[in-house]
Amino acid sequence: MKKHNGNKAADTKGWFGHWSNVYDRTLGSISFHRGLLDLVVRNARVKNGDKILDLGCGTGLLSLKCLQKARCAVMGADYSKEMLGILKDKIKKLKLSDRISLCLMDAASLKFKDRTFDKVVSSVALHHLTDKLPALKRIRRVLKPGGLFIIGEVDMDATGKHTDTKRLKRMLRVLEQEWIPALKDAGVEAFSTMFDNGKKHILNQGEYGLSLKQWARLCRKAGFVRVLVKRVPRHKVFGIVVAKKP
Repeated sequence: MKKHNGNKAADTKGWFGHWSNVYDRTLGSISFHRGLLDLVVRNARVKNGDKILDLGCGTGLLSLKCLQKARCAVMGADYSKEMLGILKDKIKKLKLSDRISLCLMDAASLKFKDRTFDKVVSSVALHHLTDKLPALKRIRRVLKPGGLFIIGEVDMDATGKHTDTKRLKRMLRVLEQEWIPALKDAGVEAFSTMFDNGKKHILNQGEYGLSLKQWARLCRKAGFVRVLVKRVPRHKVFGIVVAKKP
């Protein structure tokens, strides 16, 4: 697997800050993303008393779905102050401060104690990491024995050289299935945002997307067991990887 060389993490952080104001009405309004969140929560088997880490929580779309599912406790972690600011406003309005806590933290450096969480969930966030395997090992570390890790992602292999036309065609086949629902479900603004996001994936040199099978292989390499891939109904280029800590 080839890694791209270099853009700084600050570039991505700034991009998320810019996107935070339109995140909910773009990605949050598109059918494939709603289906992806539902699939994550369903397979996390969220139950009363669970302690859950939402890694790369953004504006809290996945965190809030977990809280709706059961009487659990959620820790939302993200490294975008702007995203967390929006989620803080939601928590205040919904009076959920006793059930969800937030921390400004990079997913690449999880500063939690070992065996802290019953579940770790994440949706379209971890592809932004350059060094993915070390991060997966940290996720395994903070899970309790028998705990579940569920990642929701687009099934897109972005590895390889930018000059590789086969790579470009492979990515465009996937991105088309993001862009068309974005336009249909949420209009021109959402399409424009997702189009810019797609260009970022194609041209980005500091991070890269993976296929679901590639994510599954990395999970096994990180020490997870019972690793499964499941796809969003009617949106097959989106899906989840479910992995268990022994």
